[in-house]
Amino acid sequence: MKIEAALITATETIPDCIAAGYVDMETGMLLGAHAPDPQDQSVLDTLAIAVANLFQGRGVRGFEALLRSTGTEDTQEEGFGEIAVLAGDRINIFLRTPAYPDHVVCYICRSSANIGLALTKSHLSLAPVTAAV
Repeated sequence: MKIEAALITATETIPDCIAAGYVDMETGMLLGAHAPDPQDQSVLDTLAIAVANLFQGRGVRGFEALLRSTGTEDTQEEGFGEIAVLAGDRINIFLRTPAYPDHVVCYICRSSANIGLALTKSHLSLAPVTAAV
């Protein structure tokens, strides 16, 4: 299955999901995307550039170091595995892929989505999307 087909399937199963993208953080490139609305495609292009800073920026690394120093964070894992950002009328879900730690799957959902269900369905879609790479 191609990455675009896997992303289409994911957007169909995640509640109120309107766009999905697969990002390589090392290059900042969008390796695959599904966004029927051109405006959402533009958002995905912008997110692709920003996602590396979101997961690997100085502030995030400082926060992770603080958590590790208090013993509340696993020292074996590098970086956050997922980040959800609620902004205006959108829920942005970012999941780092276990098979490719420098890759992140991004889902954009309407704020009307049940966030718990959207996160659960996002996690369930991660394996098929990663397998398509």
